[in-house]
This record gives sequence, structure tokens and C-alpha cells, in this order.
Amino acid sequence: MKKERKTEIFPWKKVFVIAVGVLFVAMMVLSAMGTSWLQSFRTAMANDTVTIDFTLRDSMGQPVLTSDQNLYQTALSRGYPAFLTSPLTIQAGHIGNPSYTGVQAENYYVTRTGETIKFGILGQEMDELDAGVLGMKVGETKSIHFSFPDPLIISMKDYEFTAMGGNFTATSLGSLVPIGISETPLVKGINASNSNPTNAVLRIAVVINKTENSIQVEHRYPSADITVKEFK
Repeated sequence: MKKERKTEIFPWKKVFVIAVGVLFVAMMVLSAMGTSWLQSFRTAMANDTVTIDFTLRDSMGQPVLTSDQNLYQTALSRGYPAFLTSPLTIQAGHIGNPSYTGVQAENYYVTRTGETIKFGILGQEMDELDAGVLGMKVGETKSIHFSFPDPLIISMKDYEFTAMGGNFTATSLGSLVPIGISETPLVKGINASNSNPTNAVLRIAVVINKTENSIQVEHRYPSADITVKEFK
């Protein structure tokens, strides 16, 4: 006599209970995370407010202004006058920024401990940062190459350069010099300077030409590295 084969019943009920339990735990984890986990799937769209880490670089690829503490310290150790600032909040896709924006920045050799100065980011640079962040996700990094319509050269007489705090005699081609930009002239005449310029900012320029009584400097930064930190 043949034995009847016992039909094994798959324990669906037990599996269902386990699956629900795992799902419950996963939902609890996501709930504890709030909505921040959703940002990993989101991309920057027009008019989004985005916070970025960034580094402006000169024509030699050296950092000029950065929110990266490690990069700043490395630049200082190599004798390069980089400035440290905070992450920048921008509006994705925005065009038409002011001619320049001042951000608080510090440099070990220029500012005293705890003090900052305003470093100038040009409107063209801000416009291209705003445009460049479109489509980026949190944690994504990109290099942006600025397309300036002109080389951003400033010509000064020797007395103008001196009035801005420069040492005309000691300055040579290739020297890095701080320059001031403001809504009102920093220099009013051969024997006078404006001690209270309106909305003044600083930029680092390189000397590209020098004569007996004049000097030319360029303050064009060809590129920037950006990393999206968060959407607001």
C-alpha cells in the first residue's frame, strides 16, 4: 500500500508577518531621517535655493576663495594667499546678479583672528554658478569654466596703486596683489584717496604689465569647483 505524500504548505503567514515587521522597521528609520533622504534623489531645478561648497581658482589652478577648510590650510602652507569663506547659497538658474557680491572671508596673513573682510564674487561668476548647478544632486561635484566677455584688466597710475596700499617699486610682473572694488572710486586724485568707499570688496589680482609710472593687473578667475550641500 502506497503511502500518501504529505503536501507541504508554504508558511505564507509567517513570511507575511516577517515582511511586515521589516517594512515597519524601514519606515521607522525613514521617519527618523525626516525628508532629508529624499534630497539624494532630487536634482536642482530653476529657482531652487541651493547651498554649495565652492572654490574659485586662478589661471594657474590655485584656489583663491574657498569654503573647503582643508584646501585653505594646504594653500596657506604652500604660501598661497587663499581666502576661506562659508558655503554659498545661490538660486538655481538665476540670471542678472548684481555687478558683484561681497562674502565674508578670512586669510591668516591679512585678517586678524576672528575678523573677516568682504571678498568680491562678480555678477558674471554668480550667474554662471547659478546656471551650472541646474540638474545637480546633493553630493555631486562639478567644475565650471567662466566665459568672461573681457579679460578683467585694471590699469592704474603709480600713485593710484600706492593709494590702494600697494608698493609700486617692489611689485613686479606675476606678483599677486589685493585690489579693491567699490561703487565709489577708491582713489579721487593724485594726492587723495577715498577712505570710505561704498560697498567695497577685495579681490586678488596678478600683475600682467608694468611701466615706469603705471601698472596693469588682471583679476579674472577662469573656473570654480562646486559641490551641492543641500536644497533649502
